[in-house]
Amino acid sequence: MCSIIKMRFIGFVSFAAYLAVACSVHAASLPSAQDDGRYPTLNKMGWAINSIDPYTQEFINFAAQVQRPVLEIGAAYGFATHATLKANAVVIANDLEPKHLQILQDITAKELRDKLILMPGRFPEELHFTENSLGAILVSRVFHFFDDQELELAAATLYKWLMVGGKAYIITESTYLKPWQKFISVYEARKKANNPWPGLLKEPAKYNSKSAAQLPKYIHFMDPDILSRVFTKVGFKVEKVGFISRTDFPLEVQLDGRESVGIIVVKE
Repeated sequence: MCSIIKMRFIGFVSFAAYLAVACSVHAASLPSAQDDGRYPTLNKMGWAINSIDPYTQEFINFAAQVQRPVLEIGAAYGFATHATLKANAVVIANDLEPKHLQILQDITAKELRDKLILMPGRFPEELHFTENSLGAILVSRVFHFFDDQELELAAATLYKWLMVGGKAYIITESTYLKPWQKFISVYEARKKANNPWPGLLKEPAKYNSKSAAQLPKYIHFMDPDILSRVFTKVGFKVEKVGFISRTDFPLEVQLDGRESVGIIVVKE
C-alpha cells in the first residue's frame, strides 16, 4: 500500500508520474552537503546550492505580485521554491527525479504546503500546461544539460505556457568555471569561428575528469549572446541578460566573475 505524501496534485501531469512521488515507501532525507557546501543530486545531474542569485531573487519578487501559479523547473531540493513560497506565491515545483520532490515536500514548512504543487517529469516533453496559464517560470542551472535542439524546444514551450506579461528567468552555467578552464580556449575558438553552439561539450571527462562522474554524458555552456538569440527567436523580449559573478560558489569553482549566465525575458 502506498505511503501517501500530503501534497496538492493537479491534472497537469500523468497519474503515473504522480504515483512516482506519492507512493514512495520510505521518506527520503536531504543528503549531506559536501565540504564545499554543494548538495549532490541523486540522479547525477550536477549539484544543488542553497543560495539565491540575483536573477532568482528577481523571480521571487515578481512571483509575489502575479495572480497565477509560478513554475520552477529543475527544483531539486527546493531551495528557491521555499523562498518563493515564503513570498506568498503558489509554486509548482518540477524535477526529473521524483525523490528530489519528496525531499522538497518533507522539508517544506507545514504552513506553506497548501501553496506547493509537486510535478515530477522531464521538461518539456512530460509536462503539460494550458497556454497562457503561468505567471512566471524559473529554470535555474538546468539548460546546460540540454543540447541545441532541446534548448530551442524548451524556449518555445516556455513562451507557450506563460501568460501575456509573464516572465521567464533562466540561470545557466558558462565555461568560465575553474574546473573547466581547459575548455575555455576551445569554446572561444568555436565562438570566433561563428559556431552557433560553441559550448556544447560531448566529452566532459576529457576536460574535467573529476566532475564527470556527477554529470550526464554531455554539457552545454552558455553565454549572453546564445541565450538572447534562442529566446528572441521564439518571440520573447529580453529584459535583462548578462554574466553572474558566483561568489556563492565554492572557491575552487569560482574563476573571474563570469561563472553563470542569467536572462530575464518577457512574453508581450
